[in-house]
Amino acid sequence: MNVGEVAGTASASGVSAEAILSNRSGGVVLLRVDREAARHTGHPRHLHPALDLKYIQARLEDALGAPVLLFDGWLGRFSVEQSIAVVLACRPRYVVIRAVTWCLEESVRVGAALREHGVVTIAVGQQVQHVARTGFPGWDRAFDLVLPGEPEEEVPRLVLRLRAGEPLAALQAECRRRLDAGVAELVREPDALPFPRFGKRELRDYAFPFPVRGRPVARWGYVLTSWGCPRPCRHCTAIVRKSVGRDLRERDVTRVVDEVLALRDAGAQAIAFEDDSLLVHRARFLRLADELVRRGVALPWMANARPDELDGERVDAARAAGAALLKVGVDSGSPRLIEHLGKTGDGPGWIAATERGFALLEKSGIGSVALFMIGMPDETLADAESTLALARRIRPDYLQVQLYRAYPDVALWDELPETARTRSADYHYLAAESNCSRIPAGELMRLQRRFYRTFYLRPGFAARHLAHHWRYYVSLRAVGRAPAALAYLLRGR
Repeated sequence: MNVGEVAGTASASGVSAEAILSNRSGGVVLLRVDREAARHTGHPRHLHPALDLKYIQARLEDALGAPVLLFDGWLGRFSVEQSIAVVLACRPRYVVIRAVTWCLEESVRVGAALREHGVVTIAVGQQVQHVARTGFPGWDRAFDLVLPGEPEEEVPRLVLRLRAGEPLAALQAECRRRLDAGVAELVREPDALPFPRFGKRELRDYAFPFPVRGRPVARWGYVLTSWGCPRPCRHCTAIVRKSVGRDLRERDVTRVVDEVLALRDAGAQAIAFEDDSLLVHRARFLRLADELVRRGVALPWMANARPDELDGERVDAARAAGAALLKVGVDSGSPRLIEHLGKTGDGPGWIAATERGFALLEKSGIGSVALFMIGMPDETLADAESTLALARRIRPDYLQVQLYRAYPDVALWDELPETARTRSADYHYLAAESNCSRIPAGELMRLQRRFYRTFYLRPGFAARHLAHHWRYYVSLRAVGRAPAALAYLLRGR
């Protein structure tokens, strides 16, 4: 691979060509794989960092006293061959590969090629849970070690054990025993993890793609304040979660705010809290909000939440602490379906909480994204119409509607008919080949378009949007994105 090719791929992966060509990798390279097809969705894509890899990077750099390179395949048009060449140019002994269902084929190709060159490959991410449940062609040829669950603590330990001379075969047998027993790795000591490190370029690369209320934000920092989600949702996959496990393992709020301030010092203009739900533990969230105010952080932030967490006390605390945007997982407007999916035992109460919660956010001046899905297990057209009716009644800043995919790690996988199980690279937003609802597959894409047109093309939306976000459109770059967004909404009309 010549210097120009290295530079081009390095730039698209968020790593400097100089770091690659000087081979300063500490013997370890981290890689997030993406789809080679580069056709995920017509939506603007939120390119958030792989925080698990960032934690691994920070811990290994501290232990080795040398840089550990992280290539993020999400940041450019992903190429298996170029990724292999760039990684090999670093002359690593060990490569950690993170991937999920939709790019399993690419992950296996990368891993197999690296192993052929004598590199020890370690698989992490939802791909491991997928393969443990259904298998995948070529997997055993691609990976030496596999870790299901959260790799932040265990991967650095494995790498250091290998470097200390422990036999690879012994560690393989250890990992296999855990996998066969269904044991997932979990972060047990979150306060012992070092802060992930971000440069200004990374803060720009991972910017939220939509305007938020207030001043335009170009550089976003990302923070996890806890691991695990105690909610019993049966349709949720590790692809969309930031951690695994039901047990909530929380960081001390003082240390969380220390990290926020470190990101501010590094150039972050806003913070994205990446917890599956930041507001899930009321008392702890209130302590965090108080600490953000007490220490004068003064950065806008966004986070994930559920409708039944949006009570007046938490919304008021979020506003006082600088909340600019909450992404609210409503999922459905059908009480029957909400109960079937295990979101709550009180479907009507969920709908009422959604309406109250979005009204509170609007009154407080906090922006919102309403997150819905269609095509969910056992969903009918009547259920989808109830969802559309709820979306019309609430007033979020943005609406996002995903076409549901049942991936192998979801709790309800064994209940689904074989034709509804996603085993390949089917992605949330692509055509509904793996339809697990009672809605005809061809109708789902039309329904999604209807949702978007009903919301974004309704009278008054543009005026309300500009009233909240006019500062964003002062730049020519932002104005230039508008035609593509409109074309997406109108496609197939």
